[in-house]
Amino acid sequence: IEALAVFNNGGEFFAMNDKCSHGNASMSEGYLEDDGTVECPLHSARFCLKTGEALCLPATDPIKTFPVIVEDGQLFVEMAGE
Repeated sequence: IEALAVFNNGGEFFAMNDKCSHGNASMSEGYLEDDGTVECPLHSARFCLKTGEALCLPATDPIKTFPVIVEDGQLFVEMAGE
């Protein structure tokens, strides 16, 4: 299992692989934006929290995302098939 980055964006939780698809940067150290994106701290590539889609250069490949379930105040990341 790879390291995951988990984000709380306005009370909605998202999980994705922690490694940027463009470079060896930790997305958990990135910049969470109000528009539902996260910016890589290394080269400023932005990714959609919901889909992992790369939204601007230099990144072109998406980051794998995972569904997050909140149950009784606990977070569970669904990693079926991983």
